[in-house]
Amino acid sequence: MRTERNKDGSWNVWMSRDEYQVLPREAETFEREVAIRLMGDCGLRVQEVLDVKPKHIQRMSDGEHFELEVVAGKDTTGEYDEGKHRETWLPRDVEATINRYIQEAGLDENDALVPRSKRTVQYWVEDAAKRAAEETGDQDYQRVSTHDLRRCWANHLLVEENVSPRIVMALGGWSSYDAIEPYLAAPTEENIISSMDSVAL
Repeated sequence: MRTERNKDGSWNVWMSRDEYQVLPREAETFEREVAIRLMGDCGLRVQEVLDVKPKHIQRMSDGEHFELEVVAGKDTTGEYDEGKHRETWLPRDVEATINRYIQEAGLDENDALVPRSKRTVQYWVEDAAKRAAEETGDQDYQRVSTHDLRRCWANHLLVEENVSPRIVMALGGWSSYDAIEPYLAAPTEENIISSMDSVAL
């Protein structure tokens, strides 16, 4: 895990996928797990999590994969009255988890999956991170915030999986590469070797 202290005393944290996956396992409730996975597996901002409803989940045209409609995403341009709209990738295992949660909670298509406040969801992440620190002995978990889950998602796709920046920008709602660049950690030696080994130089 890599951490970087900001001038205001807060931290930026970059987790590997294995390190991230400890967090949803440490969530105390099904609802908390869903909230964490929407950020860490789908790239949602904490405010966007609060707007997700079952009706926003759709099967893609291939009939096998799923997408999640983000109806009021952050808009830094001021072009949209009610936030920026986008679709993001919904992994099949996350869709299955959400579907089980919908059934257990008895939600209908217009109910919010996470009808809580932004601060409540932030607390859930802090609580799961504290438990992860106790479980693993890695105290860096205690520096993890909701925003680090989105950072982990973007870094994993761009650096570890080599997904096109244009695709990640579209899925995450970034309007420029400059906006996404701060989410990236320096490539590891393993990333460099795997990327450059077959290059003819």
